Amino acid sequence: MNKKIIAIGLALSFGGLSCITAQAKGISSTTEAEKLASDYVKGATVLHVEEDDDDGVWVYEVDMKKGSKKYELKYNASNGKLVEYQWEKISHKKASKKVSEKTIRRMAEKKVKNATITELDYDSDDAKYEIEMYDKSKKYELEYSTDGTLVSYKWEKL
Repeated sequence: MNKKIIAIGLALSFGGLSCITAQAKGISSTTEAEKLASDYVKGATVLHVEEDDDDGVWVYEVDMKKGSKKYELKYNASNGKLVEYQWEKISHKKASKKVSEKTIRRMAEKKVKNATITELDYDSDDAKYEIEMYDKSKKYELEYSTDGTLVSYKWEKL
């Protein structure tokens, strides 16, 4: 009887320790989220960090800036994993030349290997090509200017 109680106690202790260890890998403050994002986008300045409820999942959203790019990173608070990443150029000069849709398609496929293009549209109002791609675990959204410059890049876990 005592051996069973000890075995149960040990099992609960180790189970409790693994729960504590798993919980420790999550994010519990904006400072921790800021550190993760700064490690991911080296040299960027953090503009804003906030905790938010994203469809029932607590996340930390970090806005950053580096050079001519603005970054947005979203981390799952419970496990600390990056679930969404995007950047966009803050300013881009209007292009005088226009590359073909075929060229844009090749550029997108080279940028995101092993993903399938599901949509490629030209937005004449913004003079941009908008591409949507998927692989096994992520959705990607890319925007190219008419001269073939990548001006916006985003991925999110499915």
